[in-house]
Parts: sequence; structure tokens; C-alpha cells
Amino acid sequence: MKPSRITQTVTAWKILIGSLPRGIVAFAIAIAGLSAGLPLAVFFVGLPVLAGMLIVNGKLLSLEGRLLAKWESSKNASFAERITLSDIRSDDRLKGWKGWLSVLGNIQHYRGLGYGIAQFPISILAFVLAVVIPAVGFGLLLSPIAYLVSINLFSFDLFQKDVAVAWLFPGWSSFQRSWFSAGLGAILLLFLPSLLRLLCGLYARWIYWISGTQERTKSGPA
Repeated sequence: MKPSRITQTVTAWKILIGSLPRGIVAFAIAIAGLSAGLPLAVFFVGLPVLAGMLIVNGKLLSLEGRLLAKWESSKNASFAERITLSDIRSDDRLKGWKGWLSVLGNIQHYRGLGYGIAQFPISILAFVLAVVIPAVGFGLLLSPIAYLVSINLFSFDLFQKDVAVAWLFPGWSSFQRSWFSAGLGAILLLFLPSLLRLLCGLYARWIYWISGTQERTKSGPA
């Protein structure tokens, strides 16, 4: 594997892992903004709250797009990028009622709201898959060591009740079954880079769709 592919794979994994904290923040802002802004909107007090919520979630969505665009262009995605309070406070759209109405009247800004609400479950799925797939691969790969430790230290046979492998290979010992599991783990880890890039590519499609960006990706960088 070329170093660039390694970098792309690691970056894809970071994007998937980092999607969860970004999703939690976006969801919290969306729910808090709607809860506080909608009841007060009739008194016009909630208008800046709603406008601010749309602006912040829009900035988070733009951040996602920038990270994915850098990943797709084979550049190192900079995870130092962040949104600061000063950036939000300096936004001219929050300094008067005309700015509030321009935000609330622009349908494009509601894409950030859709992102804030839907990103939470999607980011959970992305995070879980990014953690579980490598963990399962390494766990299966270490099956023979786990068997030796369990049988020698605890007198417990981990593969005694492995029904699936026992049905496929009825004459195999538990130690042989552990090596079969290790082989499955090795195959999974062999395809792990491609799987992570594929997952990140699917995640990128979601971000591009919700943001209205024209860029599309099938399985990540070539």
C-alpha cells in the first residue's frame, strides 16, 4: 500500500470517528435553538436565537464539507479547523433584524438545521462502524492467543461451542478453529482500508446531499 493510501485511510477513519462529537454538538445546538427560539419568536426575541442556530449549524456543515473535500483531493484534512465564538459574534447577519430575517428567509440555511437533526444518528452509525470493524478484525486475528490464554490460565475452551465452525469442519480441534477465526480476521483487516474509504465515501455523499454540494464520491480518493 502506498503511503498516500495509508494517509487517506487514516484520515477517513479520523473523519468517521470525529463525526460523532460534531454530530452531538450540531444536534444539541439545533434542539436548543428550536426549543428556545420558537416559543419566543412571536415576541421577536427568538428570531436572533433561531438565526444564530441556523448560522452555527451551517458553519458546522461547511466544516464537514471542507474536511471531506481535502480528503477526496488526497490532501491531509486539517483537524485544527474550528468554529470560534468570535467568528459567530462577528457575523453581520446577527447584528440586526434585517440580518435575522435574511437568514430565516433563505431556504439554504435550513440545510444546516436538517444536518443538525439527522447528523446525530448518522454520526453514531459512522462512529460505531469505524470502531467495531477494526476491533472485530484484530479480535479475530488474535483468536489463537486468546485460546491459549483461556485454556492454560482459566481451563476454559473459547471455541468449544463454536457451532458454525464445528458444523463446517466437524473434525477440527478448538485450536484449529481458532486459527480459522484468525484467518477471517486477517482477511477483514486486509480489506479494512478499502472498507474505511468506502464508509467515508458514503458519509461524504450524505454531507454533499444535505449541503446541496454538487461534488460526489463513490469510494473515496483514487
